[in-house]
Amino acid sequence: MKRAKLLFLSLVISMVAAAVVACGSEPQVVTETVEVVKEVPVEVIKEVEVIKTETVTETVEVEATREKREIVFAGLDWTSVAVQNGVASYIVEHGYGYPVGSVPGSTVPLFQGLIKGDVDINMEVWLPNQNEAWDKGTKNGQVIGVGKSLADNWQSTFVVHQHTIDANPGLVKATDLLEYYHLFEQPDSGGKGVLVGCIAGWACRGVNEAQIEVLGLSDVIELRDPGSQAGLFASIGAAGDKGTDWLGYMWGPTEPDAKYDLVQLEQDPAADCDGEPKLGCAFGLAEVLIAVNQSMLADAPDVVSFLNKYSWPAEFQLPAEAWYNENKDKSEYKDDPGHAVAEWFLSEHDAWEAWVTEEAKENIHHHLEHDH
Repeated sequence: MKRAKLLFLSLVISMVAAAVVACGSEPQVVTETVEVVKEVPVEVIKEVEVIKTETVTETVEVEATREKREIVFAGLDWTSVAVQNGVASYIVEHGYGYPVGSVPGSTVPLFQGLIKGDVDINMEVWLPNQNEAWDKGTKNGQVIGVGKSLADNWQSTFVVHQHTIDANPGLVKATDLLEYYHLFEQPDSGGKGVLVGCIAGWACRGVNEAQIEVLGLSDVIELRDPGSQAGLFASIGAAGDKGTDWLGYMWGPTEPDAKYDLVQLEQDPAADCDGEPKLGCAFGLAEVLIAVNQSMLADAPDVVSFLNKYSWPAEFQLPAEAWYNENKDKSEYKDDPGHAVAEWFLSEHDAWEAWVTEEAKENIHHHLEHDH
């Protein structure tokens, strides 16, 4: 074995020497490309989803609470509207939070105030009495009807008591006054019969004047101004209580209408005059509306919505007016009888709750509890 290894070593040395000799004295450098696989660390980059949180500041415009302006009612000079103003203004003030006011006056100037915006709400616009003013106000949108006020009312320029008819059965028509005018003479009437008519400033005053003229009664009838609704009601009441003769303007339902047996002298039907009583025909049934100035639509839409639902039938009107007339001069009520009748009505009835929002209803009940 040793011999074999020595032989192999000798052979290798011989081969190397031969190679050197073959190539000369200069060594030959052989360059060999060797592929070397080197194991190196590998950097692993882990992909991570990064969620960026942004703080977003959003600017939101919040409408400032608008200050509620004063709502002004037309303070017309008769009882039914005084009562309705009392009830409606209590609801507007204590239910919806608006300050309220009233401008006293008569039909004609207060309707002009409604057109101009000096008045916001008129609780009783009587048609056809105010047809001309109504057409003017609504033509350009300054005045807007928003609801019904009283139930349809009758009215007449020529009203007498039943006891007068019983004693004078020939007195049937208004034109019969040409023969019966003497029943209504007064010591200071110069031989004419006195007709107690509408108050100056009421739209129906012009109808009284026109009908007397158109029916040919100007020579026998004197139209007198009672000065106020109270004066008108007192004159018809005195005649009813004493059994004396009385001629004048009246409408219903009213307290005198309910208390006394009244008769309207006949006239041609309203349709014969196309509903225009100034032509001498009878009044048609009066449509009594609630109207507002157009500014209310933007300034107090919640109040307009309430007025849309409002209703004042005779079953509310007559008891409320009776309470008002009985109590308005009492010391505890005389400073604000409208407020007093509103408290009475709202406490005694619950129909009004359907007119208002739930919040307004709660507000009103709260005030009623604390006012009493």
